[in-house]
Amino acid sequence: MLQIPQRILAFIVPCLLGACAIVPTIGTKNTSKTFTTVVVDAGHGGKDNGAFRRYGGAEKIATLDVAKRLEQKLHESQIKTVMTRTTDVFIPLDERVAIENSQKNAIFVSIHFNDSRQRGIHGYETYYHSANSIELANRIQQKLLTIPHSANRGVHAANFRVLRLAVYPAVLVECGFLSNRSEGGEARDAEYRELLADRIAEAIVEQRYGSGIYHAPAQADAQPANQGSGLASPTLHTR
Repeated sequence: MLQIPQRILAFIVPCLLGACAIVPTIGTKNTSKTFTTVVVDAGHGGKDNGAFRRYGGAEKIATLDVAKRLEQKLHESQIKTVMTRTTDVFIPLDERVAIENSQKNAIFVSIHFNDSRQRGIHGYETYYHSANSIELANRIQQKLLTIPHSANRGVHAANFRVLRLAVYPAVLVECGFLSNRSEGGEARDAEYRELLADRIAEAIVEQRYGSGIYHAPAQADAQPANQGSGLASPTLHTR
């Protein structure tokens, strides 16, 4: 009788139960409690607008602004950061993964906004791929839900490239629906983007150091993030 190794069974059984979107922890480094660097990824950019809606504008603009605010808050919390982009440039997914995986003792947080043909749909979603990322994803989702009038669309496993190919804990955060009149309007608002960045930063700091450690820094200037021509070569921004 063929004997199937236990480590293979551990992967086969979840697949039979419909959980194949979650990869086994083998091959990933669990730095969720020890990380010293956060790779902050502003989704889309340059020729890739992402979602583009009447209410919320271009996703690439909103993601960059939230990402830059998040980077500043983490820096003020004494956490090293690496930005995959700091201007309106296009960064291929494989390059984002390479930036992510080239760090030592890191986690990866990708910022996005959602879209739907049904304008009534709204709320936050957070995605992960490896089991090592679940706790961070849940913590970020919980913090976002402390924002007034928020809606919980859940924490989900996903096969996104930037998550699937990560060697460290990696999450992708959908910060509301640009297609929704209310959330799309909020996505254009600097104070609201500041609030999103603050809640995500709080979750990251607490994931690393424990509850009650994070103290929100002074609010950043309401400066738009879509500066620059987008023609410059992408460079890493580290702190």
